[in-house]
Amino acid sequence: MYPKTATSSPVADRQVKSMRGMGGCFVGRRGMPREWIATMYADYQVGLSLAAVAVKYGRTRQSLFDIFKRRGLKLRARNFQPVIEYKGRKYTSQKVCRRHKYLRDTIHRKPPYYLHHIIWIEHHGPIPPGHKVVFKDGNHLNWDVSNLELLTNSDQVKRHATGANHFTKVAPARLAALLQGNGSGLPQLRRTR
Repeated sequence: MYPKTATSSPVADRQVKSMRGMGGCFVGRRGMPREWIATMYADYQVGLSLAAVAVKYGRTRQSLFDIFKRRGLKLRARNFQPVIEYKGRKYTSQKVCRRHKYLRDTIHRKPPYYLHHIIWIEHHGPIPPGHKVVFKDGNHLNWDVSNLELLTNSDQVKRHATGANHFTKVAPARLAALLQGNGSGLPQLRRTR
């Protein structure tokens, strides 16, 4: 299958090594033509991910990885989250509810798997039902025992809820549209969340 777009660059053409001696590694007996690989690699260099390039050319991400790796083409480094080790277990920062970053156990999936829960249990015992361990200073990466406190669910909501949500962000504009007349501008405001 020939690539869908010809976005090959001279730099990518020079970086793709000759197909000679590669045998039937990729497609057919002679392998994949050099121009195809150069075109795919040029799209990758522009900034597309391996998965996006694979979808564009009807391949799998793993097959593109193998093609680029076997040709000696340089792949972008993966950005891993920093790892914190505590008592032989590794914890990485993971988003919860699209905003909070808690340190979570990377291997064990049985609760408790958040580092601040484990530290609370070690120092104060189990977390009672209907309670949450929260951070006093709001820094979710500061897991020192002096920064942790136990609150009931309702107390936690009272203390940390701001009242802001996707409706309050557009509330002034919605009010202005309502006061202008018939409210015909409201459907556009609802789409701009």
